[in-house]
Amino acid sequence: MSDKTMYRFGDTINLSRGADIEAIESRGYKKAVKSFQAKYPKATDVKVIWYKDNVELQKEQKIPIGRKKKQ
Repeated sequence: MSDKTMYRFGDTINLSRGADIEAIESRGYKKAVKSFQAKYPKATDVKVIWYKDNVELQKEQKIPIGRKKKQ
């Protein structure tokens, strides 16, 4: 059995209507979010849905995630 999890990313406004933007299979939450933000650099907020132990979990994530550049 694979240790990867399917993360579904959706727009925070249109997700209630079932509009997914992207589905990414990854080993971890942070890797999945970084992969998504590389594809969609203009996104600011995204809703992430995944399943753990047959329970649906969801989180609203602010993007970008990671280190901030020094000025």
